[in-house]
Amino acid sequence: MESEFVLGARKTRAYLARLGLERPERPTREALDDLVYAHQCSIPFETIDMYRCTEPPDLEPAHVFDKLVTQRRGGYCFELNTLFEALLASLGYQVRPCLCRAVCGAKVKDPINHRAVLVELDGEEVLVDVGFGGPLPSASLSLVDGQEQIIRGESFTARRIDAYWWAVDRVTGAKKDLYGIEGPSRMQTELELCLATVTDKDFDALNLACSRPGTEFHDHRIANLRTPNGYFAIWDDVLTVRKDGKKERIPLPDEAAFADACEQYFGFRPHGA
Repeated sequence: MESEFVLGARKTRAYLARLGLERPERPTREALDDLVYAHQCSIPFETIDMYRCTEPPDLEPAHVFDKLVTQRRGGYCFELNTLFEALLASLGYQVRPCLCRAVCGAKVKDPINHRAVLVELDGEEVLVDVGFGGPLPSASLSLVDGQEQIIRGESFTARRIDAYWWAVDRVTGAKKDLYGIEGPSRMQTELELCLATVTDKDFDALNLACSRPGTEFHDHRIANLRTPNGYFAIWDDVLTVRKDGKKERIPLPDEAAFADACEQYFGFRPHGA
């Protein structure tokens, strides 16, 4: 299935420049993995504009491109993975969106609340995700039932649930865990995804539901950006810097400190700051 949106040559060049990459010669898996990692390290997951906003994010492709590439902001899954899918299609990949639910080790499942991307390579589909804002693979993940896959030192396993649903399990690293999940090392489910065919319009209602009052994206200011040896994160008035297995939490006592942290660690200054 082809993506509903394909970027033109100018926008593709600008998007790749935002990621610090040249256009790959061919749509290979190696190039795909480079794109995923560069995206996670360049464009943050962030909900700063959504905080207490009365309107859901605008998912129109031109608007998302302007926000992520021209304005050098970030976004959440319905923005990030929508535009990334369009980039991949423009580079010659066969792509389609998929419905997901974030699990993150929780015992009680949330409703469907996430969008990711499936890419067909050599007759098989692989999962890519640049909009999770947390512990998902920094490269493509093969949907091979029960096969452990080591991606940049992290252990992931795709597990078939039924004819349509798969789970993505991760082995946490105890105190050395990249995402700061402490306690004994264990396997936990981070994501569940559905292989049923969907279109971009199917995500409009999810975007509305996930941005309404009472959801974490509306009620909290969140940002997350992968780094080569950890991550930067904001949750409301606290900045977390994770580096080489050590975590530092830095209070952000006022709006000036919050804006400065966004600029220093995530590369943008909030509107009005």
